[in-house]
This record gives sequence, C-alpha cells and structure tokens, in this order.
Amino acid sequence: MATHLIKKLCIIVTLWAAMVGLNACTSVPESTFKETLESPQDAHPAPIRFSGLKNHLPVGTEIGVLHPNTLFSKVKLGRNAFKGLQKKDLESALAEMLEMQGYDITDTLDTVLSEEEEDEYLRAEYTLGAKLVDAKADIRDVGWMGNFITDGLLTNAQGVSGRLSIEIEWGLYDMLRRTVVYKTKTKGYTKQKWGNEDGINYLFNEAFAMAAHNLGANKEFHDLVFYGKKPDNSWRKKNADPNEGRPRKFDPQGDVTLKNPPLRDEQNQENVRLAANNAVLVQAGKSHGSGFFITKKGHILTNAHVVGDALRVRVVTANKEEKLVAEVLRKNKARDVALLKLEEIPKDLNIAPSPIQVEWPAVSEDIYAVGAPAHYRMQDTITKGIVSAHRLIKIDGLTMKFIQGDVQTIGGNSGGPLLDAYGNIAGMCVMGMYQLATESDSGLNIFIPIDEALHYLDIDLVSP
Repeated sequence: MATHLIKKLCIIVTLWAAMVGLNACTSVPESTFKETLESPQDAHPAPIRFSGLKNHLPVGTEIGVLHPNTLFSKVKLGRNAFKGLQKKDLESALAEMLEMQGYDITDTLDTVLSEEEEDEYLRAEYTLGAKLVDAKADIRDVGWMGNFITDGLLTNAQGVSGRLSIEIEWGLYDMLRRTVVYKTKTKGYTKQKWGNEDGINYLFNEAFAMAAHNLGANKEFHDLVFYGKKPDNSWRKKNADPNEGRPRKFDPQGDVTLKNPPLRDEQNQENVRLAANNAVLVQAGKSHGSGFFITKKGHILTNAHVVGDALRVRVVTANKEEKLVAEVLRKNKARDVALLKLEEIPKDLNIAPSPIQVEWPAVSEDIYAVGAPAHYRMQDTITKGIVSAHRLIKIDGLTMKFIQGDVQTIGGNSGGPLLDAYGNIAGMCVMGMYQLATESDSGLNIFIPIDEALHYLDIDLVSP
C-alpha cells in the first residue's frame, strides 16, 4: 500500500516538475505601479475621452506560449491572442485607474439615455488613444487537473492563469486645436495564480489597468491635463513630422497678401463662369478634393482634410488644361483650411482669381458651388442653391462659424469655392450633413466663410 502511494506521489511530482519547466520557458518582464502624483483638491483637469486601443504588434509576432489543457504541450501565442478585447472593458479599467488619481474621464458606461451619452462625449477636450506595441506572455489553461498538479488540492478554479507584460503607447489629441499634443509609453504587468474563465482578456485588462495608472503618474501628462502646461518637445519622435527635413521650394511662413480686385456687382452667367474657371482639382494619394486660386502667383486654398499630411499634391486646372504640382505651405486642422502654391506656373496658364467678398451672402440669396463631386472625372461641376442660414456649429467642442446652404455638394467638393450671386468668392465647401449613409445629398451643406479661411491661414486681404 505504501509503495503504491509512493509511486503515485512520484508521478504527481514528475508531472508538477514538467509543468513548472514549461511555465518557466518564457521570460515575462515585471512592472510595478508608479507613485501617484499629488494634485490640489480644487484642481480642475481637462476632460478626457478614451478613443480605444489599436493592436500594433506586427503580423507574425510571437508574444509567448500557452500551455493548453494537456500536461506536456504548449502553443505559441501571436498577436491574435488579443482579438477578443472589448473597448468597454478597457475603458472601464482606464477610467477607474485615472479617476482614482483625480483625472476627469468622460465615461459613458453609466449613461442610460443617448442624450446623456452625447453630452458626455461633447464635454471632452482631449482624446486619449492607446496602441499596443509590445507584449510578453506565459499563460496556461490546464483545467482542474493541471491546477491540482501545479497549485495543490485547494485550487479548483479553472480557466486561464499566468503572467502577461504589455507596453502601451499613448497619444493625447487636443480636440480644440486639432493636433496631437503628447505621446508617451508605459508598461503594465499582471501575475494571476488562479484560473479565470474570462481567459486572456482578463489578464490583458489587468495589465492594461497598470499601464493606465502609470500614465496618470507621468508628470508631463499630469501637468498638461491638470494645469495646461505644455511638455517640452522631447516626447516627439525624431521623424514625428513625416515632412521634417524634406526640401521645400517655398518658405511656409512667408507673408501672403492678397490685393483684392473690385467686387463684381452684376448677376450674370459670365461672372459665374469666370469664377468657376478659377477652381481646380486637388489630388493627394488616392483621394481627391477641390480648391481655387487666390493669387496670380499660384496660391490655392483647399481643406486641410483634402491634403492630409502630404507635402506636395497634384493640381489639375479647369477644363483639365494643366496637370501641375503644388506644395502645401501651411494648414489649420481646427478650421480645416490649407494653403498651397504651384511649384511651377506654365507661361500660357491664365490665372485670374475672383474677387473675395468678406460680407456673408444674405439668407435666401443665390449661391453656387464648384468642384469635383464623387469622382475626379466630374471636375468643373457647378451646382446652384440658396443660403439657408448663418450658423454657429459646435464640432468636437469647438464652436465655429459656417454658411449653411442647400446647394448640392458631396464628397470631392471639399475645398472648392462657394460663389455669391455675382460670382465673388464667399466661402469654401467643407462638408455635408446626412441622416442616412445612403444619402447622396440632404440639402444640409455647410461652408467656411472666406474671411475665416484667410484669418486662420494668416493671409492678409487688402484693396487694390
């Protein structure tokens, strides 16, 4: 009898040693919770909204091993181990960690009504995004037998246990100024002895919570959110600006002054046609938008979202007369405007900028939009409507001025000119408002007043 028990014990010890050997095969670096920073009780941190997590691990990355419900096997883990993560769970973990440190997180998890959720969303002044850049795991899912062998008779929890280490890159986006203001990386770690039926997601949420806590304990992040203190530029990557160091033909900060020709004061088709010839097609990458000349030196206005981060774009003049290259001089993402300049102007290209009317066209006045709706082949399309209203519209927390009109515009019109009834430039197309994704036009289209576009691009307008 004693011999039989000794044999059974030897088998258990052998299996236990085998399991320990398997669990020890992957190195998982440990991290700790950083010390919380102090803030005055009357501090008012800027509200932050969590936008979500992106898995940035390269395809084919091996993060560690999973010991399944067998005693002598193991499975390599890759980036797909985290494909079941839920944003609401990560948002809850982040909100809990940062709110304990005094941060104001626009948490929509406890809202009941859609109106509450929208109000909570609009309250945010910053958007916080997370990117998974590294992970190391040593995980087991061995059921009750494995738990019995490795942890003893008192263990009956089944599911996933083990160790997980992650590294998160955080990006803080200023929604009022439409720019990234801070980036940093933090690490998180968890070691779970008992099995949990929520699996790897549970381990990740625990490690993510530590990474979120350590973000809140970052002094530069803390001082920016609590006190508005801008961090130095050390957080920026060497090539954070994709165009940094690339040769330019023009000084992007050079003065641009427009000598405005006399305003047109007659309503006729010829004035509208002349103004339409001033519009251009702007192509950046695989997408396109519209624009228009404002100087004979080749300066062009368009939307910032049309050019994105491009340094140079393709410009096609009216009637597809010329295919040219323009340099992006400067842009303002908050107002969604950009200034371009042709690198070379053909001698036979006649640039005749239209007069600029800074007085907004009156409600019910006729207006015209020019651009390339839907497809670049639709360049030089002119549509007509009326001014519906003068608006102050809040977008991502920033209240801006717009001209509302029912003149038809759809994707591709962006950046094109809005003409008044006399053929003067009154604004710039920026977006349409659709209630259904299938709508091509709802009659609710908004335009940036031309005086706003010039102001946000530091362009001076003077009389001739």
